[in-house]
Amino acid sequence: MNDIEENELTLGRKMLDVLRISYTLPFVLASVTGVVLALTLRQEWLIAFLIPVDVFFLALFVNFSNDYFDHKSGVDKLRFEDDERFERAREVLTERFYWSGNSFDNGLITIRQGKIIMVILAAFAVLFAIPILLYGGWIVLLLGGIGFFLAYFYTAPPLNLGARGLGELDVAFSFGLMSFFSYFVIVQEFNWVAILMAVGIGLGVGLMRLVDEMTGYDAHLSSGEKDLCVILGLERAVGLVIVLLVTLYIIVGIMTVLEPTFILIFLTIPSAIKVVRYLREFDDELRFVRPVPEIFKVAVGTELLAIIALIARTALTSL
Repeated sequence: MNDIEENELTLGRKMLDVLRISYTLPFVLASVTGVVLALTLRQEWLIAFLIPVDVFFLALFVNFSNDYFDHKSGVDKLRFEDDERFERAREVLTERFYWSGNSFDNGLITIRQGKIIMVILAAFAVLFAIPILLYGGWIVLLLGGIGFFLAYFYTAPPLNLGARGLGELDVAFSFGLMSFFSYFVIVQEFNWVAILMAVGIGLGVGLMRLVDEMTGYDAHLSSGEKDLCVILGLERAVGLVIVLLVTLYIIVGIMTVLEPTFILIFLTIPSAIKVVRYLREFDDELRFVRPVPEIFKVAVGTELLAIIALIARTALTSL
């Protein structure tokens, strides 16, 4: 490998770290669930393609802006101060699941560069939204505006919803809206399957956020940020996770009654059981770290299996 190729590879890795492209997966899959359901009712392939693309750029913008504002508040820096503990966490989870740190805090990017990147990402999100807006009309502007507001002000001042005990609700509602929005823009009619699927997806991703926040409990407490774990305390938060997991599978059960192929989503139950088991291992120093990949499997698995279930339903009805 020559110097040019090595520099290009280094730059590519740096951009992956800065933009956290892999973290867009739950966003994109949420939108694809709605799109796939919509395509079973109306064949609008161009809009169906543009919606996930637009969500991808929106997700890049949201994740990057969250890093920017968390850097400004200092909460991410506090979260990684205990190098020894987080090194053990990385060994357990690997960086596929465990974030290596805020790119601003790590010196990978400057504030000025960050502002430029945010403008570019926002511009792409707006650009791809234009044909969707022309197709869907005012409802796109309304639903898209609500989604952008909730996503941006998750960490952005003056609201900073994540630091006021509303972050988990924000995430759950945003992802549920992403799924339903992607369906409704194309079909523009209410559908109970779409609504229940959106609630299930929102709940799954909201749970992922809640469990992930447990690993940063001390940092949030020190910085004065009041997420749900800080407000409830870790033990009560564990109880809430268990209740919400049960609620998620009750919703999946109702979905299965309406569309039997949704039974596939129950394949995520083993990971949900592991989440509960890890959280109840009181003597394990990493009890709040080990559930992270398992709750990720629950959340993303719910999205992915919902998509597969809808495709399977279409295939079966065409036989």
